[in-house]
Amino acid sequence: MTHRRAFGVAAPPRFYGKFVLRLARRILLLLAVLFLVVAGVGGCLTYYVITRQNLQEAVTPQSYLLSSYISLSFTDRSGGEHEGWLLRGLRGAPVIILSHGYDSNRADLLSLGTILRDNHFNVYIFNFHGPKAKEAYSNLGPRQASDLMSAIETVTKQPQVNPNRIGLFGTSVGGYASWVAAQLNPKVKTLVVDTTYATPEQMFDTQIDRMLGGSSGLFRVLTEAEFHLATLGTDSTPMLANLPRLAAVRKLFISGRDNPPLAKMTEGIYSQAPPPKQLLVLEHSQAGLASEGEKKEYEDQVLNFFLQSLSLRAD
Repeated sequence: MTHRRAFGVAAPPRFYGKFVLRLARRILLLLAVLFLVVAGVGGCLTYYVITRQNLQEAVTPQSYLLSSYISLSFTDRSGGEHEGWLLRGLRGAPVIILSHGYDSNRADLLSLGTILRDNHFNVYIFNFHGPKAKEAYSNLGPRQASDLMSAIETVTKQPQVNPNRIGLFGTSVGGYASWVAAQLNPKVKTLVVDTTYATPEQMFDTQIDRMLGGSSGLFRVLTEAEFHLATLGTDSTPMLANLPRLAAVRKLFISGRDNPPLAKMTEGIYSQAPPPKQLLVLEHSQAGLASEGEKKEYEDQVLNFFLQSLSLRAD
């Protein structure tokens, strides 16, 4: 009788299982380190965006040989002090409050303020940040809106101005603040916003994309989470939901093509806003005006809108 020899299957070497386990651990460690590096870079970018400030004032009222102005500061709700200039126009005329944009300061709006003042408006220009402001970082809108409300409260107590007729102008962050303040204060009769946005997250994403040279899904998820953590507790006003409150306010939207993301957002808000409203599309926003000719055209457009929509008469 013939016997067949059985062939045994060799068991895998013991070191094979250990090798796979070590490899898996190293891959997980590498991924963890990579995540920490990316999160760290994202944290640095987030910190840069929310702490970016421009404190260098290139011009002052003295540069324009203005004599009819006063320095007027106000205290925000956190106890911080904000510096401002009140350019005095016709006694009893409305006041137009100019709010500067991201990475900017009041000096950048002094030329526009001077033209408005020369046409008899009272004009108030102030800084969102400064050495006496307590908050070291920006939440890109809600805090600035609160500061603007405090500015309105202070400036309307001045005997020079008409407290019942207010015009607001703002660009980017200042535009968002102006939107919110106009929705909350019925004394605001006229509103001009330049390349603005509907939520702080939109502005934050725009700045991150600009620094990276384009959109990045991974960085966007991480940095947005870090932004929300850094601004935890912020009470953000639902701006779009409150747009119907501006039905009686005359509105001018300026869309600057030099900032396509914010231009698109501005035009989106315009489409949802109730009339009366106007849309002005320019090659450059206020922050990007490159020549004296562009600057004059821009300021003339804003001046003409205020002259048509905010009467100089005293109530």
